[in-house]
Amino acid sequence: MPVLKKEFEIGDKKIWVRQASGMERLFFESILAKAFRKHRHFGQDQTKWTEEQQENFLDALEEAGGSLEEQMARLIPPCLLAEGVDINILNRDELMEVFNFVRGEEQEGAIPLDF
Repeated sequence: MPVLKKEFEIGDKKIWVRQASGMERLFFESILAKAFRKHRHFGQDQTKWTEEQQENFLDALEEAGGSLEEQMARLIPPCLLAEGVDINILNRDELMEVFNFVRGEEQEGAIPLDF
């Protein structure tokens, strides 16, 4: 699957962002896989886990370096395609929208990134 890019309108600014490549995402995918393996005794279907099991899993994920904050801090900055973009100008909703695209969860409006 190609790495895609998308233009986001943030206030009066437009910024281009690319999706994280497979190598960039591999770090967090490995952490997630390890955490799932350690908690497989909860069952294969995570939607059937109790609230306590979910919290236990999320705590383990955070302890392993896979928190949402850590993912955002490591994935978003290298995916900003313009110089001088201050990530701190984004509010929570804008940050989540950019992050979902960077992670590859949202494809709409994206075009292939030419190298």
